[in-house]
Amino acid sequence: MNRPAHRIAYSVLTVLALLAGCVTVNVYFPAAQVEKTAEKIVDEVYRDTKEPPKNEPTEKPQSWIDGDTIRGIARLARFGPAPAYAEEATSVSNAAIRGLKEQIGQRHRELLPFYQQGQVGITRDGFLEVRGTSGLGLPQVASLKRLVDADNSARRQLYEEVAKALNLRPEQVSQVRTVFAKQWRDKAQAGWAVQSDDSQWGRK
Repeated sequence: MNRPAHRIAYSVLTVLALLAGCVTVNVYFPAAQVEKTAEKIVDEVYRDTKEPPKNEPTEKPQSWIDGDTIRGIARLARFGPAPAYAEEATSVSNAAIRGLKEQIGQRHRELLPFYQQGQVGITRDGFLEVRGTSGLGLPQVASLKRLVDADNSARRQLYEEVAKALNLRPEQVSQVRTVFAKQWRDKAQAGWAVQSDDSQWGRK
């Protein structure tokens, strides 16, 4: 007498198993946090090679009754002191990430002349590519290729470390790389070779 019940239960379980196999799991990706991290790292790598601002005005003494001070006092009165870590929490960093950023920054200074001459370009995947070697001797070509290979290796590790620090899945590293690629290209200096999302090369 229990056989029909068993058959029904088995059928229900089979249907549920099939439905579970068809469910698509939406994996969370902290886009804003990754973008903030990428923006900060790219800014720091590029910072040393940018021309200093000309005729930068000196900072004027701030009066205690200026608008910012008044707004700050009002905010403290309403909400109390803001947590010191609130701004830092939007980006991620650790010893490995900082070390890789330093490597890329030091190498960037060596690559700068090749950027400016269009011999090295930034790909849509967030890596570097040798675009030409015209005017370079064989030792310079070999040195340039070593620099690019080393830089790409450090970039690959950087993207993986950022993903790891955010507890992302291995398959999400490509999303981290895409975010970084946009920052590398958007913040490139005028005249540098960059690859668009449709794989076309051009100059900033």
